[in-house]
Amino acid sequence: MPVAPVRRLPEVARCDAGATATLRTDADGSPLVVSPSLVSDTAQVLTEERVAPPERGPRHARAVRRRPWLVTAGVAAVYLALSFLANRGAWTQGIAHTIQTAGGNDVPEEVWFLAQTPWVMLHAHNPLVNNWLNAPGGIDLMDNTTMPLLGIVGLPITLLFGPIATFNVLLDLAIFASAMSFYAMARRFVRWWPAAFIGGLAYGFSPFTAATANGHLFLLFQAVPPLLILCVDRFLRSDKTSPVWSGVAVGLCFVAQFYISTEVFASLVVMTGIAVVIGAGYVLRKHVQLDRRRTVTFASCALIVVALGIGYGAWLAVAGPEHITGPAQPASAIAGVAVDPLGLVVPTVDQHFAFGHATLGDSLVALRTPNWHIVLDSPIENGSYVGVPLLIALVIASIVLRRKRLALFCTAMGAVALIMSFGSQLHYDGHRTGIPLPYYVIAHLPLLDSSVASRWITYFWLFAALLLTLLLDAAYQAVATRRRLGRPGAAVVSGLVAVAVLLPLVPAWPYSASAASVPSWFTTGARSLPAGSAAVVYPMASSADDSAMLWQAMAQMEFRMPGGFAVIPGRNGANTFNGQFSPLQGALNQCDGGASAAQGFSAAAVRTQLRRWHTRTVAVVPTAPGAACAAKLFTDALGPAHRVGGVLLWPKLDAAS
Repeated sequence: MPVAPVRRLPEVARCDAGATATLRTDADGSPLVVSPSLVSDTAQVLTEERVAPPERGPRHARAVRRRPWLVTAGVAAVYLALSFLANRGAWTQGIAHTIQTAGGNDVPEEVWFLAQTPWVMLHAHNPLVNNWLNAPGGIDLMDNTTMPLLGIVGLPITLLFGPIATFNVLLDLAIFASAMSFYAMARRFVRWWPAAFIGGLAYGFSPFTAATANGHLFLLFQAVPPLLILCVDRFLRSDKTSPVWSGVAVGLCFVAQFYISTEVFASLVVMTGIAVVIGAGYVLRKHVQLDRRRTVTFASCALIVVALGIGYGAWLAVAGPEHITGPAQPASAIAGVAVDPLGLVVPTVDQHFAFGHATLGDSLVALRTPNWHIVLDSPIENGSYVGVPLLIALVIASIVLRRKRLALFCTAMGAVALIMSFGSQLHYDGHRTGIPLPYYVIAHLPLLDSSVASRWITYFWLFAALLLTLLLDAAYQAVATRRRLGRPGAAVVSGLVAVAVLLPLVPAWPYSASAASVPSWFTTGARSLPAGSAAVVYPMASSADDSAMLWQAMAQMEFRMPGGFAVIPGRNGANTFNGQFSPLQGALNQCDGGASAAQGFSAAAVRTQLRRWHTRTVAVVPTAPGAACAAKLFTDALGPAHRVGGVLLWPKLDAAS
């Protein structure tokens, strides 16, 4: 195999004769001899094309030093402004009381999660398992999409403005953080900063982001994977980087992801394992010399931090109180929630330029029956639209940049992620082909069997955005060397390519939003209830209607309540997505179903059930469906209600009687 010639630095930049030179590679992959004293883990290496300019005075030196910070600040400002467009409706109508409507029941549930974490911590309760929901039994929050880390981050907002404001702010910050972390990572691999900026747009504002931002905050925060790449790259490319602290940083990335989303953590572990296998194969094939001691130290420190950081939470998820047995979602129920290859070129309702094909795009990822009939279109799970221009650009990049190791790595990892997102069996245009795919193994592994295949597309966007970044940088460098066009021409050419590939991906923002319907009693009288006392709220929170969870969150979590829309075990330990069933809940379900009066449930039985729940307060929202039936049920058992703050209230019940 021919060996690339080694290029040496000009005389002005060479090391002393006695110094030992170290082999490095520059941005285009060609070898370069430099001195250890000239290279740090963050410094850029000077090549023949980038000779240090002569001194031009202290004012010019200050400007050069400030320029990277100004560029980074400008990039951050643009990302932040664009991210706020997603939720503009909430900001214009009031972030403290306006929520998205497209997210359905997921939004009140996530607002509840964000509210309960800071409250229980400030009141010395366990934020990972408690009985503020599904009282008196409780709920294992590590089996749910609890996002305790985001709840802690949003604690000041929750205390000052309420949990709805926290959800709205974190939704925008999640988009911003994902784009910004990608930019920080990509800058290590390209010389032309606009290429990294465009890559950040492709990753942080991708169709996956546009879909999940409808109400899946726990999936939307995708800042960790780029930071993980950044930490690993710093370790691999610099002998001066401490393997201990690099390992700690990588471990903390995994720990942070675990407490944002255990599902994403599990898929990140799998994708990291695949990356390690690909990297090990390259090392063995090319006979790359590694410092085994540094590598083992790095890996050991990362594993120790992960084990210590997630140990308790992981135990709660698999063996803690109120944990479920089996998957949170049966494989048969989510089999259709996988990427259809046709979806790569068919837009959905989440794209601004849908060209009249949104209905088809929305149906390509859907909840289906075992007979493959569509139960419900699921555009919130469909982040697969890539568009023809970007697909062409990625194919060109994988061919043109095939000699670059990083480009090959991105191509391989992006292909793996895309295949994983196809699910256990390939389906095309909504029809099953019967062709088995590698994800079949994932779907039958413990702890991974609840993972939704379509969500793995996020890793495709990570590596596709990085491959696009490399392509734009290479195009800029190639055109800039031509005297006719130069740097301005190179910027125009690369900019036109960026516009062509990104324009079809423009999200259909802002999302629809409306004022949250919260009776005033929950923001006034409910906040003065005895802390931790039990309250029965009608309609009881369930998978059909979880408004009561939003009301409880707005009451500052002062009371516990039965029911809930969450991962909650039934009598056999399997997940029900509802609170543990009781006869009273069955009677209230009759009311919700349209009955004028609950049948087969006496006043004495109502009082007995309320005592078992240690109930101190009953509140019925009169505008809810079936409220008259529920009010009659409680009136017969407890006497007349008080009408206050938009609810019918039975206060100060004797929980022990």
